[in-house]
Amino acid sequence: MSLMKIHPTTLLSRYVSRLQYQDLPDDVVGYAKLLVLDYLVSAMAGYKVNKVFNKVVLHVMGGMGGKPESTVLFGGGKLPAAHAGFINAVYGHGADIDDGNRTATGHPGSAIIPAVLSLAEARGISGKDAITAIVAGYDVYVRLGNVMMPSHFLRGFHSTGTIGAVAAGAAAAKALGLTEDGVHRSISLAAVQASGLHEVSDSGQMAKPLNPGNAARTGVISALFAKAGADAPKDPLEGDKGFLKAFADGADWSTLPDDLGKHFKITTCYIKLYPACRHAHAPVDAAIRLRQAGIPEPNAIETIRIHTYPSAIKIAGNIFVPKNEDEAKLSITFAAATAMVTGRFTLTDLQNAGNLNDAVKALIGKMEIVSEPALQNKESGIRGARIDIHLKDGTVKSETVPLPKGDPEVPLQSGDMIEKLRSCASGLYDEETQQNLYDTAMKLHMLSGVGKLMEIVS
Repeated sequence: MSLMKIHPTTLLSRYVSRLQYQDLPDDVVGYAKLLVLDYLVSAMAGYKVNKVFNKVVLHVMGGMGGKPESTVLFGGGKLPAAHAGFINAVYGHGADIDDGNRTATGHPGSAIIPAVLSLAEARGISGKDAITAIVAGYDVYVRLGNVMMPSHFLRGFHSTGTIGAVAAGAAAAKALGLTEDGVHRSISLAAVQASGLHEVSDSGQMAKPLNPGNAARTGVISALFAKAGADAPKDPLEGDKGFLKAFADGADWSTLPDDLGKHFKITTCYIKLYPACRHAHAPVDAAIRLRQAGIPEPNAIETIRIHTYPSAIKIAGNIFVPKNEDEAKLSITFAAATAMVTGRFTLTDLQNAGNLNDAVKALIGKMEIVSEPALQNKESGIRGARIDIHLKDGTVKSETVPLPKGDPEVPLQSGDMIEKLRSCASGLYDEETQQNLYDTAMKLHMLSGVGKLMEIVS
């Protein structure tokens, strides 16, 4: 039987329920462990940066109480798995430095990983089973995202919340060891509840982590409902009133089964080195290269033109001079100007966004953002930027970055993750604890339960 003669929800449910740890190649296991570490490191940054919103979330969710079964990161005690997963997912996306996928256009890790870790801790699930569930969740996220993009994004939906809920529901069901029918019902229940708008990129940016927070919580409770026997719609993704009909104008389902079970989509995800929307990363890389080649004095510059693709401008091209770190995460000009001045863009730079120095202000004042659709091409694997510095003497200094660092085609260099860990953990954990976290994450497949990992960041 052809794979596409099977309904998409059934196809994904069957795949998720049947996937075994021994089916995973070593490189897939290795990358899954790296992304678990990256999620925890990103959560440290989000915990430090998004303080006002974090305080509200912890007050409200923590105030609900309940069975103390899963760790709330960074001293939050223990709460029911769904509540802990929600809060931890909010932390994971709070600095916009969490992993993502350029073709599915969103952040799988901040939705999937906290859902799985919370359930795994509560239910005593092994590291191997947690890894398998996470890999399965990423496959659902990326494959479904590829089917629905770009329509889903263009209609204003944030796939981290919408598709993330479905993927978290699949991953959580896998973590609980549900049958194909149970996974199907968990996916269906999650699809019914899925939500998330990109309006948070224009204002109220501190609330953006609500989307992965809701996705993680939805995934956990959907799996628990399914395990307890709740019924759910039979065709939640492909039905006439289903997920796709509601969230996209059309889709090509034919890509869904491509190499399913052979090519694990988790390896197509990028790791972020800068605390900003991914759409700002190619401009930052270009700015750093220009800085290394020598930036002229501002009074010698006529104009700085940042060329990038339309969706980047839609999300991160509207705020030129951010008033605070919430706005700064979604400001291409701020990130690029900072990188030109300092040769980097770090968590500290983000935290100083409310007090811009004169050099950064001067460069932003000369910047224009130019739409160039050719800088995004799914088939060619391009999602980049070009910065042209036009000098008053008529010369132009230019740098083009087709893909930012951290994508699989532009992999991290040795030591990049350690440096990210040190930057994000500064002020929270000493070097010994940081090393312990790194070592434990890299041994996740050997752990009988994830509690040992969560204890380090409890």
